[in-house]
Amino acid sequence: MVLNKALRVISKPVRNRAHHKIGTSPPCHTTALRAGIGQSRDHVIKSSHQIRTRHQTLPQTRYYGSKTKVELETQPLPGMQSIQPYIRSCLSRELDNRQGQDMEFAVSFIGTASGSPTMHRNGSCTALRLGGQTYLFDVSEGTMRQLQFTKILPSSITKIFISHLHGDHLFGLVPTVLDIMVAHKSLSANPQKKAKHKRVHGEKATLEIYGPPGLYNYICMVLSLSCSKFNYLEVNVIELVGGREERGPVASRSRQKTHRNVFLSHYPEVGIPMISRKYLQQNKDNVWIIDEPKPITAESAESGAAFTHADGFHRLPNDVNLGMGRRLHIKAAELDHLRGVQTFGYTVEEQPPPGNIDVEKAKAMGIQPSKKYGLLKCGISVATDDGTGEVHPDEVLIESFRPRKFAFLADHRRIPTQMVQLCRNADMLVHEATLSKEDGLDKIKMRGHSTPYRAGQFGKELGCKVVALNHFASTSAGREHAHGRVSEAREGNQNASQIIASYDFMEVWIPRGGFDFVGANA
Repeated sequence: MVLNKALRVISKPVRNRAHHKIGTSPPCHTTALRAGIGQSRDHVIKSSHQIRTRHQTLPQTRYYGSKTKVELETQPLPGMQSIQPYIRSCLSRELDNRQGQDMEFAVSFIGTASGSPTMHRNGSCTALRLGGQTYLFDVSEGTMRQLQFTKILPSSITKIFISHLHGDHLFGLVPTVLDIMVAHKSLSANPQKKAKHKRVHGEKATLEIYGPPGLYNYICMVLSLSCSKFNYLEVNVIELVGGREERGPVASRSRQKTHRNVFLSHYPEVGIPMISRKYLQQNKDNVWIIDEPKPITAESAESGAAFTHADGFHRLPNDVNLGMGRRLHIKAAELDHLRGVQTFGYTVEEQPPPGNIDVEKAKAMGIQPSKKYGLLKCGISVATDDGTGEVHPDEVLIESFRPRKFAFLADHRRIPTQMVQLCRNADMLVHEATLSKEDGLDKIKMRGHSTPYRAGQFGKELGCKVVALNHFASTSAGREHAHGRVSEAREGNQNASQIIASYDFMEVWIPRGGFDFVGANA
């Protein structure tokens, strides 16, 4: 009784989310950029009865009513378009019912804190939504709960990338994997959804998890010791081997003469049949090639590289509407975080997407709508329907698009050359901003973290279109800190890129063809 009375005193009524949106961008003509943290409304605890009464579609007993944005005055650059129209919320109740290009390549920030989450920032997790499938980058504790508020379906998650084995990037992995398994099991048991689930995922859904050596042992150990049933989802744990720090912390190496290395050894007593362990070796350039689809040619299209999609269209592997069958270039390289802590950065780049053709012109040149249109969109010449001539792509293409690239850099104090090259010309670079340049080089080296100034500088050097600051320390929760972090990044960037500070449930969608701010307003 006393507790209920206290809650009524400290809590404020929550306005209906339909009238008070979290994480959505203001209209394009305004000068406010949602790019930071700090501005928040009180954390409100409601009883389950109250929530069912006011929010029939939100049955959670604890209403997540905080927002972590800061209003920042934009600094429009000559001839540059603002990033603000591309920023929105990924919350399920507030995400617009947009189709097509808005969902093809979108970056959702599920958690943006560092090792110490705050009331309004969960631990690190970033999602890349690819129109039917989702990739997760790092999975901190609390990620499974965060995902419940978003439009991201657990069954859409096909790949998870772990940067390193520190807890604030890993402790939410096992609960999230279990949630994905339960989602697939529920869909396959649903009579109305069973056929579609089988068509999309096959007889058994598969999840791929990439990360440093030791990741498999961690997953199996936690599942075994927690007596968790794992009997439906096929999980492939692919460990990236051959790096500098794969043997773990230096302090444990003296024991390796008489003890097994916990990162590289195999423990059959905790093995799980549905989870397999695989290894991926780096190439001669010290880069791990996770996926590298072959270029599309007329021969490959005819030999089975094309798909007949559920919508009846004949699609090639680079089609942005292919869903689970879409192939992208995925690569990894090492970061210098702390000695003995192997850390990876990742890049995802789509294949050159299909262009748009002038249908009437193509018909006039002797090609009726058919599979040949897909080849023309991909830059491949085709013969006319009567076989008397040949049509070249430049004769019918009215618009072409460059591939979009996403780069994710987790904790680090230095970026090796291999990772630098992978990040070049990225449309969005997610870069940690744990420390500040005022902390000094000694603290940066000791803590193994970077600064917003270096993030801005790095974005300028590599021609990145957008630099998103991420992984904020708990001391950066105030409005002044948010302004300071963005200002510091802009100082290092010198207005070469758009600078934003991420916040929980923020989403940035990258348009087809990527960002092209220069000359947009000329």
